[in-house]
Amino acid sequence: MATKSLSFFAVLIILLVIFAEVPEIEAEPCLKQYVGGFTSDSCFGQAIQVCYWKCRLKNKAKGRICYSGEGADNYKCLCDFCSDNPSCVGGPSHND
Repeated sequence: MATKSLSFFAVLIILLVIFAEVPEIEAEPCLKQYVGGFTSDSCFGQAIQVCYWKCRLKNKAKGRICYSGEGADNYKCLCDFCSDNPSCVGGPSHND
């Protein structure tokens, strides 16, 4: 009986050590807001191209999303580090 308890606790301790040593994987967020002077009153025309180039050239992102936030004239440029296809990303986006 004592050997069964000892074996059980030995296996339990080994499993705890194994799970404690497994590194946690932290995902980087795919979308980050461009910081550095994106001001626009719309997400159409030249504004969306400015958003695209600022994300690609300055932030080394794969793509961009021009995001219409809450309220009037509240547009944000989000740099997409996971996909160059904005239609794959959830959330409101305005494309030409």
